[in-house]
Amino acid sequence: MLFLLRLSSMNIRKVVSRLLTAGVLSAGISCSISSPASVVIAGTRVVYNAADSEVTLKLSNVGKHPALTQVWLDKGDAKEDPAKIDLPFMLTPALARIDPAKSQTVRISYTGEALPKNRESVLWFNLLEVPPKPEQAEAGTNYMQLAFRSRIKFFFRPTGLPGTADAAPDKLLWKLTTENGKSALKVSNPTPYHVTITEARVGTGDKAPRFDEGGMVTPGGELLLPLSGAALEDGKVSFTTLNDYGGAMQHEAHLH
Repeated sequence: MLFLLRLSSMNIRKVVSRLLTAGVLSAGISCSISSPASVVIAGTRVVYNAADSEVTLKLSNVGKHPALTQVWLDKGDAKEDPAKIDLPFMLTPALARIDPAKSQTVRISYTGEALPKNRESVLWFNLLEVPPKPEQAEAGTNYMQLAFRSRIKFFFRPTGLPGTADAAPDKLLWKLTTENGKSALKVSNPTPYHVTITEARVGTGDKAPRFDEGGMVTPGGELLLPLSGAALEDGKVSFTTLNDYGGAMQHEAHLH
């Protein structure tokens, strides 16, 4: 979501804190004013393998003006004040100016404090971009400014987990059930990996009952996927997941 704000002399940390408290920052971008964000993230997700000393993420300014950025991780609450979030990761640099046609590499290192060792953990990487003062703004006058926030998933993967993330989708267990009198799929995940499902359908053909709203099933968890119509219990499930690079992968499974 785009939001309008007079930034004046407030520093970026105060901006983030006040906007989060007001609940005006979100992962999406939508506003009647057309002014797209200039700083883009290279990738749609981050996977940190615990055996690695750090993971890097590239931010690029594709706009025509410099931008001030702040990055941080959160536990899933998009409104939480970054200054109050306690996570065992260090992001460097947390604040940066990125000039037009330039990029900035963010280094994320794990400090070694306790996280579950028997399953993946999922967090969110946040990028806040504050563009420069509008060129047409006169000294001493109020002006409106746009700030942009992006969030992508951040997975921390401990060493020694059984199986692989690539194989996890084929380990999912599918069952046909009902929700509010309508057909639904209940998918169980016996693996220690998160699996993101973008769509699923039972049977074949354009009219096959389907789910296309997207969702993620957690390690050892379950997810209910409402279907668009009635489905046969002996049908085959075709579904699409996202791999570590955000690529779409096709799978098939039998209903149990």
